[in-house]
Amino acid sequence: MPNKLNEQQKQAVEYNDGPLIIIAGAGTGKTTVITEKIKYLIEKKEVLPEEVLALTFTEKAAEEMEDRVSNNLNLGYANIQISTFHSFCQVILEKYGLDVGLPNSFNLLSQTDSWLLIRDNFDKFDLDYYAPMGNPTSYIHELIKHFSKCKDELVDPDKYLEYAENLKLDNDELQGETKNKFEEVAKAYHVYNQILLDNSCLDFGDLIFYTIKILKERPEILKSLQKQFKYILVDEFQDVNWAQYILVKLLSDKGSTLTVVGDDDQSIYAFRGASVSNILRFKEDYPGTKEIVLNYNYRSGQKILDLAYESIQNNNPDRLEEKLKINKKLESKTGLKSEIIQIHTESTEEEAKIVVEEIEKIKKDDSGATWDDFAILVRANSHADIFLDELSSKKIPYEFLAATGLYKQPIVIDCVNYFKTLDNYRESSAVFRLLNLPFINLDSDDLQKITYFARKKAVSYFEVLKEANQCGISIEGINKTNKILNLIDEGTRKARFEKPTVVLYNFLEKSGYLDYLTREEESGNRNVIRQIFQLREFFNYIKNFEVLKPESRVYNFLEHYKYVIESGDGGVPYKPADTSDSVNIMTMHSAKGLEYKYVFLVNLVEDRFPSRRKGGGIELPEELINEVLPSGDHHIQEERRLFYVGITRAKTKLFLTSADNYGGVRKKKISRFLDELGYKAQTNLTTEINLVRVPKGQKKESGDFVYKIPTKFSFSQINSYKRCPYQYKLAHILKLPGQGSASFSFGQTMHNTLQKFYEKVQELNAIKQGVFFSTVKKGVAEPVEKNNIKVPALEELLKTYEENWIDDWYKGKKQKNDYHKKGKEILKTFYEIQKKWTIPVALESGFKIKIGENAIGGRIDRIDKLEDGTLEIIDYKTGKSKEKLSSDDKDQLLIYQIALEELPEYQNQGIPSKLTFYYLNDSLQNSFLGKEKLKEKLKEKIENIIQKIKDQNFKATPNKIICKNCDFKDICEYRKL
Repeated sequence: MPNKLNEQQKQAVEYNDGPLIIIAGAGTGKTTVITEKIKYLIEKKEVLPEEVLALTFTEKAAEEMEDRVSNNLNLGYANIQISTFHSFCQVILEKYGLDVGLPNSFNLLSQTDSWLLIRDNFDKFDLDYYAPMGNPTSYIHELIKHFSKCKDELVDPDKYLEYAENLKLDNDELQGETKNKFEEVAKAYHVYNQILLDNSCLDFGDLIFYTIKILKERPEILKSLQKQFKYILVDEFQDVNWAQYILVKLLSDKGSTLTVVGDDDQSIYAFRGASVSNILRFKEDYPGTKEIVLNYNYRSGQKILDLAYESIQNNNPDRLEEKLKINKKLESKTGLKSEIIQIHTESTEEEAKIVVEEIEKIKKDDSGATWDDFAILVRANSHADIFLDELSSKKIPYEFLAATGLYKQPIVIDCVNYFKTLDNYRESSAVFRLLNLPFINLDSDDLQKITYFARKKAVSYFEVLKEANQCGISIEGINKTNKILNLIDEGTRKARFEKPTVVLYNFLEKSGYLDYLTREEESGNRNVIRQIFQLREFFNYIKNFEVLKPESRVYNFLEHYKYVIESGDGGVPYKPADTSDSVNIMTMHSAKGLEYKYVFLVNLVEDRFPSRRKGGGIELPEELINEVLPSGDHHIQEERRLFYVGITRAKTKLFLTSADNYGGVRKKKISRFLDELGYKAQTNLTTEINLVRVPKGQKKESGDFVYKIPTKFSFSQINSYKRCPYQYKLAHILKLPGQGSASFSFGQTMHNTLQKFYEKVQELNAIKQGVFFSTVKKGVAEPVEKNNIKVPALEELLKTYEENWIDDWYKGKKQKNDYHKKGKEILKTFYEIQKKWTIPVALESGFKIKIGENAIGGRIDRIDKLEDGTLEIIDYKTGKSKEKLSSDDKDQLLIYQIALEELPEYQNQGIPSKLTFYYLNDSLQNSFLGKEKLKEKLKEKIENIIQKIKDQNFKATPNKIICKNCDFKDICEYRKL
């Protein structure tokens, strides 16, 4: 992108006199325009940050947009709303859901969670056609997709039932089976929604569906949101569904300045290709809409852009260019020379070999190229395997950016099999998996003897391990098998009382698994680095399961695991390690928004790309669909848009590859997308090919590894680095699961309890924080009048404590009971010694400020307004109290002081005059106020630390005090104890 905005972009940024639609072609800088527009509104138009709402589709896009806004604004901000549609609606429902009969707190279900919920309640569904006897659960996924589409179209269950009943009565032309199918699905939809509510659950479709219900049925809530959000921006507008469109329309109907950005040629998610209708409907609903087309491309050479344009023309007349008579032809502003190369081979093995050879050749010839400059784009995840094998055989580092199931990853299989041994130690396959763990390093001869003995005696592997000395294995082998027996024994005891995450962490630590991972990571083993990221995702997944089922134990999780596999899901997707120097392999869908110097579009044959049209889904009746559908073949049009997206990822060199043979009987036809462009299937002559495939995981990749550094930092991150850079790396770069502690669980419990308590104080006294995303929630309490302030009774405070008690990481029942009793005593004392209650002006208030070029974020426990109109910042501490604070001790509150002094949102409330650490254990308060010299010194210290992080200086700085209190002390090779 250029340093300065071009005329089209400048016009788009500065126009705020009414509704605006920006048609932004590939590589034309739409994210730049949105973020610059937000900056312009805040800095030039003096709009308050909380008056701006920016909505997009993915968490990644929202994060990127937020990062860019942080970098572009000269000052930080506290309450600008940049989020996905779903996240935005989730917060509305958490605040106002009770108004439409939703549970006060709810669990959000993924599609797999919904599948499990339906399966558990299958007897409540009166299914016949959609529950075949041979496989009664086979239609569950299709039903879930159908229900999701109903919610996207704002079809409520009663409306669907009414439609089905009327259809049955009025339409004699339909066959009986068809009528019954509609009625069956309509009733199932009704039952599904009731089961969700009965279990205090919502799915993703519910978030928008019920938010719209609230806004329509509670006009005062809608009015407050319309008043707050004076400027609304929507990204990827071409992909909004009907419900999202109505949400935006409701929020903007009372004069909000609305800007939408989209490109119909890059619509790859809209229902049946209904992308153009959104934009045409927008122009009808908002008369006088300003229209700006961005067609200066800052990514690709002109040859690549011309090819993409020639291809997408075949989607006419269902394109905006035709409908609105505008020019969407992209003009390159890069000055880059570009090249397009077609490669056609006889077999898929040959295709993969040539692609990898080309990558090697370009890397050698282009001295400035890195592996990260290359991307191989496939239509489906399963098409990538042969390219992964070829890259592995050449020892070329790669990253497979696929939504592959988490449960399919080797490290996760290890963890699940450990759980299986605790549930049934006679499960020999699980024990065998443990014997083969890489760090156990059991001698192959010993393993063979164990296997032979188990088969000979017809006993389980576990029983063999108990009598390992009779198998003739070595002394070293006996020691290793005893270690595995001890792990199973200890885990079995823990599994009865502890949560799965606690049991799993104990296994990883005691077995040496974590130690192995950290050692291999230090040596640059890329495979292990990926495993660390996979392990992190698995821990997060189990934690989410524990939230859904708080009393769950290992056997509950294994049952859940069994049903997930049965669902055909293969486990949740995980986010791969973000490596900075690896060849990128991904699907066309995943490539949206990315760019690479060299791009390979592979498998360009019929039935692969374009893919074969899928059938068998449960269609929503057209009478219930609000979208305007295109006249052409929507499947081929969407596939062609995917092809367009793939082409426009390339900067300088684009390879279009295909082959005759992909393993079937018949020779494949070249893709119609190539045929349309004049390319033919002419086989390229190549050298003799070695068709031996290398099994995945056989090669150990090693070398320097460059990590993605965070774009924003918090006090805890900075403090972690200050204690030990290596600790920071493990906790915040690798995000390795750490062992919890009783003090951490207790501290979180006390913080959460006081936050919820003071939220009720705010509500009882009708105090609003002035920001939509406040943390005020509805609660029920018998208020007590004290000093003209209503506060919940002590019983309500203790009830809140019980509701927020965190039960994890205590060393035994006695310690847990001691902490629990201590917490109640602390709260009773806290309540009774309050001479004068206050109503906080903010709780858990988020902020983001700039220190130098760096974004620093955080959340403030509590902000009170004092009698003189100034502010007191309060941070609760459950550790040992300090009567005298060192300079380092003050850093956390000094950051908060800087935020309150710099950010306009807080300046309107008053200036800070008091920074207080509130030590709950003994009710001691220690207060101070930072002077300019101290604040400047802190800013300089933070800048120095962040620069070291950016330089990837993670050298360990161990000492006995730090190591003693480190979560990673048991796996760190540098520790001093």
